Amino acid sequence: MEGYKVRYKNKKFSWQKIEVDGKLFNNCEFRDCIIVVEKGETDLTGSRFKNCKLMLRGNAYTIGKLIKLFIGKSSLNVLDIDEPLFEKSNQG
Repeated sequence: MEGYKVRYKNKKFSWQKIEVDGKLFNNCEFRDCIIVVEKGETDLTGSRFKNCKLMLRGNAYTIGKLIKLFIGKSSLNVLDIDEPLFEKSNQG
């Protein structure tokens, strides 16, 4: 949680364009908002999104295009940093 100059806790946002880079949102609620991400340097712990749209710019847009190449029309499956990258096989 260190390093974020702008912090929100238990705040509700509605019908707004919210640029999240450089900000911390703890247990916030977003309704009918446009969420803008450029670098991905944000913390959205415990936050909820209802009927929002995600706008990717800059590096985030490039990463979004890469993700689209990987998933095609299938659903997105994101690995947590603590998950093993490869499943161990019990086969010899």
